[in-house]
Amino acid sequence: MKALIDLSAPELFITQDLGLGMMLWMTHFCPDEEWAVSQRSRCLRQLEAMWQKNSYFCREPELPEVKIAFTNYGVSVGLQAVGAMPQRAQRLNQFFDGFRSRDEYDREAITHVMACSSHFPGFFLRDFCGSAHAS
Repeated sequence: MKALIDLSAPELFITQDLGLGMMLWMTHFCPDEEWAVSQRSRCLRQLEAMWQKNSYFCREPELPEVKIAFTNYGVSVGLQAVGAMPQRAQRLNQFFDGFRSRDEYDREAITHVMACSSHFPGFFLRDFCGSAHAS
């Protein structure tokens, strides 16, 4: 993985919502490494440009009307991992809690798994000290 990052990170520019969220998530494991600092900055700038109507991140910059719940939940996990844009992560959770796309994603397990991950990122976060068992 390190070899891939070292080769691709200098020129890598992600424009897709889920890719941005997952890259942010990856950077939180090595926050001080040069590639992570650079990618985190690029991803946050790109996401800033993709925020729509105070509710969600569009799929791609040229597709402002396209919104997908599970990919936004992935962005939320990434944002929470790096401690950025907490109000936006909260707002997209609120928006998608009531949103129905009326397509297969309303029924697909990935949407529900990612919703749980977004609302409760716990074990996805490097420094989480919680328990796997509820009290």
